Amino acid sequence: MPKKDEIRLEIKGKVFEHWEGITITRALDQVVDSFAVSAPFDPDLADLRETFRPFGYQKVKVYLGDDLLLTGYLDKVEHSLSATDRKVKLQGRSLAGQIVDCSIDGPLEYNFKFLADLAISHCAPFGITVRWPNNRPIESARATYGQQVYDHIKSHADLANLFLYSSPEGEVVIYWGKELLKVKSSAALVEGESPLLSISTSFDGSQRFSKYKAASQYAGEPDIEDFIEDKSVSIHRPHLVISGGMDVGEGGEDELSLNRTARKLMAQSLYRSFSITATVSGWRDANGKVWMKDKYLKEKNAADITAVTLKAPSVALYKERSYIVINCTMSIDESQGRVTELHLVPAESLAGDPRLEVEPWVQT
Repeated sequence: MPKKDEIRLEIKGKVFEHWEGITITRALDQVVDSFAVSAPFDPDLADLRETFRPFGYQKVKVYLGDDLLLTGYLDKVEHSLSATDRKVKLQGRSLAGQIVDCSIDGPLEYNFKFLADLAISHCAPFGITVRWPNNRPIESARATYGQQVYDHIKSHADLANLFLYSSPEGEVVIYWGKELLKVKSSAALVEGESPLLSISTSFDGSQRFSKYKAASQYAGEPDIEDFIEDKSVSIHRPHLVISGGMDVGEGGEDELSLNRTARKLMAQSLYRSFSITATVSGWRDANGKVWMKDKYLKEKNAADITAVTLKAPSVALYKERSYIVINCTMSIDESQGRVTELHLVPAESLAGDPRLEVEPWVQT
């Protein structure tokens, strides 16, 4: 039986464990997860030579005990030799790494009516399954020659406020940002208390604006306009965009659509301007669950996404509120042992909601 906190890799039917160095990163805000492990290497062992062969694109499953974390390919093999030892470092990503790297090799114009259909069409040649707890209509989709597969899918997902991430099984999962507003916190992090080891915050005012204005375009000129204001930005900082970046024709874009675009711009600015990084001890929470397991629950047709509450006055988080774990990195620290770095964001900024229900940096 696998040990509860032992990282093991399954490659070509063989199991490898007892790694010296480990880094595993999983995310909800990008479509690929990644891993890097290192260990001593004996070139006299034919089994190791074959399994870790460079440019083999070996399929890999990464486990923590019985919990599957990642399914993907071995991308990179690094060997090093010194006077005292010989080492190998293995790096890889989830299956969706292929759609990030590779261009669309096929038709460039599509008439799919839903994002999931476009994603299925693009992912099928790579043997990647697409699941969609959420789905949304899209306009006709035209790619450019040489455009990366994921870049084309994401360009349409962004317009519908949809996100894509990799399940542990290697599937591409589509989910709607607003669903994150329903996620209940499963852990509480408090300054000065275990398991919280350290925390840092960043507040970047250059990423926020006082007004967000979106306009349609007709005959090369702005046509219909709508805007939203952020009254918490006290100086004049306007941000204007043409919605969709193309002519839409007479009556082609309504004010409701432009208002949604303006609100999405403000939410994205909030996301970029405010970040929290919290390092906790161990790779599991107090309930024994892997941090941000994000396992696709087929029986519930939903994604198991982790949220935590946090209050840390020393880093200007004066009010307790809930945050989504948007990505996390599991690693081994020389002084602290097994640690997990959690990146936290308010659910509102992912849901397309431009205003926070609770602004934690406000003291009153």
